[in-house]
Amino acid sequence: MNIASGTYRRIFVLGSGFSKSFCPQMPTLRDLNERIPFGISDEFPHLREYCRHFLELCNEQAEYLNIETLSTSILSAQIFPGVRESLFHSSLRFELLRFIANEIRRDHIVDSASATVMRKFLAGCENCPSEGLRDTLLLSFNYDTLIEDVIADDPEMDARVAVDYGVRIDPADRSAVRRPRTLTIDLIKLHGSLNWYPVKGASDPLDLKNVCQVEPCDRSFPIYREDTPIYIPMAHAKESFLRGSLFNLLWSKADYYLKNAQEIYFLGYGFPKTDMNNLEFLLRHRSRFKKVVVFEHEGSAVLERLRCLLGDLVESCDAKEYLANISG
Repeated sequence: MNIASGTYRRIFVLGSGFSKSFCPQMPTLRDLNERIPFGISDEFPHLREYCRHFLELCNEQAEYLNIETLSTSILSAQIFPGVRESLFHSSLRFELLRFIANEIRRDHIVDSASATVMRKFLAGCENCPSEGLRDTLLLSFNYDTLIEDVIADDPEMDARVAVDYGVRIDPADRSAVRRPRTLTIDLIKLHGSLNWYPVKGASDPLDLKNVCQVEPCDRSFPIYREDTPIYIPMAHAKESFLRGSLFNLLWSKADYYLKNAQEIYFLGYGFPKTDMNNLEFLLRHRSRFKKVVVFEHEGSAVLERLRCLLGDLVESCDAKEYLANISG
């Protein structure tokens, strides 16, 4: 990081394809769509029934039901005929968020070969804040904690590297003794994270003072495990999640860093055409894009669309393979 301006030279933007590459069980948007409605477990009865009823209304035309439209419909509903309907939608909202969080859960295992590739990549992204040296930023649209887990699972790396989220998120166990670490992986998670939770007793909006970090090894983990972590679901109705300081500060910082970066790389992020806000947010920095890596078959509509949008910058390759090749 340039000390005077507080900027990063290089930014890697990570999408769901990045996580899928290192952990094949990790669902992408496409995988989540395939789980609706018949992959919804008994744990979420109201959500499952809601989806099945909607399919009946649409004469079983499944293309009308996907995770984005489902999330938008449930999260944007504000007018209800009575108390019963209001309570039902509260239950739906809770089950929807829990369903998504459970699908993108943190107990997926990264195999040793994949973990080795990721750790080598992360080692090249390490910053030394004590010396004012911050060169590389990871900017992620993912909620999962694969990066954090890969670091934690390696004793040597965990002893020297901390994850810096760009904002102060205190641990739930604030009295716990924690080892000082000299290096950081700077990771801004624009849509939240499955290890962030509202502090017990806190209410909206999501201000930084109301957010804590909870890990499975923490003493506080049992009292938070039934709560819903803090993340913005894949919906067009995001306004309610953007109130307060947490996400406003994250997005403001990301915008500043993108404006001042010299090199911007995309790994597993496909510039979804349904999200105009993200497109505008990213494409105004296209003059400094260096590479866009997505894993799509040659001739696919997605790949053709991206090449029309970004030209020769687009490379069809698995993110893990790409990183292994450039670091090998």
